[in-house]
Amino acid sequence: MGYRSEVVLVVGKEVMPQFMVTMAKSAEARAMCFAEHDKMIKDYDGEGNMLFAWDCIKWYDSYEGVRAIEDFIDWCQCEQVPVSDEQKAQDKSPTPVTHVDADECFRFVRIGEELDDTESRGCGFWDVGVRRVIEY
Repeated sequence: MGYRSEVVLVVGKEVMPQFMVTMAKSAEARAMCFAEHDKMIKDYDGEGNMLFAWDCIKWYDSYEGVRAIEDFIDWCQCEQVPVSDEQKAQDKSPTPVTHVDADECFRFVRIGEELDDTESRGCGFWDVGVRRVIEY
């Protein structure tokens, strides 16, 4: 049966162009995101952001679709993206910001079957995360 995980990926509008490049290059990743998801929210937390959720998925980087998404996440953790016109208009600093770290424009959270098997990547969308509670 294999080891299963619960996974959520939020892609911000700022990194959406690179995400779409990833989708164009990988039919498996495209199928995972747009056909095989358990939940997809368009315009998540604002215009242009997307949330994908998978329950009980085999999240193995040996799978081509998973590897493509992991490569996108790796890209986000190393690159900068231009600031939108909306963000520029809100910026009141004396030295306007022209780029932001792509790491701030996505969120990836994975929970495995084992209690201590959790993974979080990305600095955006802090409302997505692991919450520990005691249930009785």
